[in-house]
Amino acid sequence: MNPKSTLYILIFSLFSSIVYSQTTIKEKDYSVTYYPNSIEISFDKSVTFSAFDSKSYTEKHFIADSNKANTYILSDFIPSEFITFQYVLNDDLNREYNSSIIATPSASSGVMNVYFNHTVNTAAAQYQPAQNLGNTVDDMLVSYINSCQSTLDIAIYNSASPSNTSGIAGAINNAYSRGVQVRVIYDGSTGSQMIPLLNPSIPVMPSPNDSSYGIMHNKFVVFDATSSDPNKPWVWTGSTNWTAAQIDGPDKNSAIAIQDQSLALAYKTEFEEMWGTSGVQPDYNNSKFGPYKTNNTPHNFIIGNKIVNSYFSPTDGVTTQIINAINSADSDIEIATMLVTRNDIRDALINKYNSGLHAIEGVFDTQNPSGNDIPDIRATIGANKIVQYSGAGIMHHKFMVVDNFNASADPLVLLGSHNWSTSAETRNDENTLVIHDKTIADQYYQAFQNLYLEAGGILAVPEIASNKKNVILYPNPTDGLVSLKVDSNLINSKGKISVYSVAGTLITERDFPNANNASIDLSNYPKGLYFVNITIGELKYQSKIIKK
Repeated sequence: MNPKSTLYILIFSLFSSIVYSQTTIKEKDYSVTYYPNSIEISFDKSVTFSAFDSKSYTEKHFIADSNKANTYILSDFIPSEFITFQYVLNDDLNREYNSSIIATPSASSGVMNVYFNHTVNTAAAQYQPAQNLGNTVDDMLVSYINSCQSTLDIAIYNSASPSNTSGIAGAINNAYSRGVQVRVIYDGSTGSQMIPLLNPSIPVMPSPNDSSYGIMHNKFVVFDATSSDPNKPWVWTGSTNWTAAQIDGPDKNSAIAIQDQSLALAYKTEFEEMWGTSGVQPDYNNSKFGPYKTNNTPHNFIIGNKIVNSYFSPTDGVTTQIINAINSADSDIEIATMLVTRNDIRDALINKYNSGLHAIEGVFDTQNPSGNDIPDIRATIGANKIVQYSGAGIMHHKFMVVDNFNASADPLVLLGSHNWSTSAETRNDENTLVIHDKTIADQYYQAFQNLYLEAGGILAVPEIASNKKNVILYPNPTDGLVSLKVDSNLINSKGKISVYSVAGTLITERDFPNANNASIDLSNYPKGLYFVNITIGELKYQSKIIKK
């Protein structure tokens, strides 16, 4: 497994019969390790270091670790606390201060619910079938609004609703009537038909509409962020605007709801930077949008023992995070995004392919704005692997799945409102999440595969790599017989192939006297996805195979 450029996950430990994760996240100058009862910051070099609570500005006391150089331990913290720390590298002659914000893990459940408004290929599910809600995604959003108890912060690019008593507008008005504090930001350049349907007493704020600014392109909702019950806060986000075509179809979209107070507080911080205040009414004199905002939220969260990265545009360098995710891939990359107009993202994909990662697939919309880099990507990776969706509606997703076919690596999905464009990077208000979890990545892959095959894509063959010794299963997908191709130094090695169903049941296996062209026959088994474990000498590999 290759080390990730931005983070890596360490071991899991058992404490008091409860499994807690000891998780380390690597940043440029330091690493943060989260233990059940403490947080450890280890710097790469000697530093002068201080920390304080981001809200109260009271000092936080880190104790120097006597056993580790340049390492500080914090044990006095509460769940969902934001801690700002400042440091100077002692060998920096300019004595330049660096600043960062970390979020302590919340006491929330960490539940994540993924929703699609179009058909998904659940036959490709490895861990959990994806949910196709069809034209009822708005009903699901309404159910979250109906459960909201104290505060409701909405940042939506464009919206509509059947009336002021039904649909999303009706749910928002009902929430306000039962005492929920409601605040709404919308893009000032759109029609936003829902806004006039809201109760006139609900404070709303349009984004600026001038040449120095792009668009307020977010589609997020924050529920009960400051609740005393850590299981009440939720964040709803994704690619889905609230117009009829976007949320009900035929446009292809997704949404994700995450139950975590730390993440909810980060989104609330972003909302209030645009709102201009933490108060009920907006402060136009203090509000900041687009290029006028600051990088003022944590970027790393531990949610349900998963690492989740959160980034807002244009302050947080999301294009770099997209490229980091591409570069981190060990086995496969699947992309469903409306467009690519950034040459640096184009080059990252092409370079990754040319470096030997050939399991790169993408489905993009048929829109072809000036500067679209999709033709260049297709020319290198292949027209049958980089395809354009021409079905009903707009292929409006903005997600990428990495290492879905390599559970021993770092399966992740990058998602949100951020198109892969310069406007999203430099001018628009956007939000992006990177979720490091095989189950969530698996669900997005099921949506990807359906759209990709519908657009005429040919599924790529993930390669399994370990210690620079490659093993390839082919053909994949297969009608029945599956063979191995291995490096020359493994040809004469003995081994075993074991095939499991998605439920984890062993369905067939065979030993082989030498690895090259060893095979196993799946002709008599149903169509679908299977796990394959391969042992060659002392080496072990994992992959997936699709029986078609």
